[in-house]
Amino acid sequence: MANDGNGCDHREWVLSALDEYEGRLTRYVRRILGDEEAARDAVQHAFLRLCDQSQTELNGRLAPWLYTVCRNKALDSLRLNGRHESLDGSQTHEIAGREPDPALAAEREDLGSWLRELVEALPTKLREVIDLWLDGFSYTEGAEITNRTPSHVRVVVHRAMTKLREHPRTRELLRDESSTEQCSQPSTM
Repeated sequence: MANDGNGCDHREWVLSALDEYEGRLTRYVRRILGDEEAARDAVQHAFLRLCDQSQTELNGRLAPWLYTVCRNKALDSLRLNGRHESLDGSQTHEIAGREPDPALAAEREDLGSWLRELVEALPTKLREVIDLWLDGFSYTEGAEITNRTPSHVRVVVHRAMTKLREHPRTRELLRDESSTEQCSQPSTM
């Protein structure tokens, strides 16, 4: 096992990384594989590999390294199962002390579910990059994880967002919102 001089420090570093990234990595890999258990196996594999790394070797690139290892393990799993599709070609903020409006909360939940369904329906090569982008990774980090260029990742994110915007239900929602705003504007005569 590699360490940075002190085994205890290395153990704390790995445990800290586990606390910070395990949930996000599991969600990411589950979206690729469509299987919770397989996703957990891939994440476990990444953290076992992390035990053999040192902080200095990763040079502050922990998150992209973990995502890359998980992605590669997921792709290996898809290949083994013959399901490989080429990958190359909502948070609610409430005011403290106030109960959320139940109707608004239900509407947000429905919208969140619907958006997740739309993202899941995207082609795999678009979905993978948009998932990373939505998870807060920059274009450069997404490029490093997916072995693409930052400009390619930017283009793929743009294509994914365009597909989401062009979906008939999205267009309907945008049209409804636009007409609601027009109705609430005072008319000038």
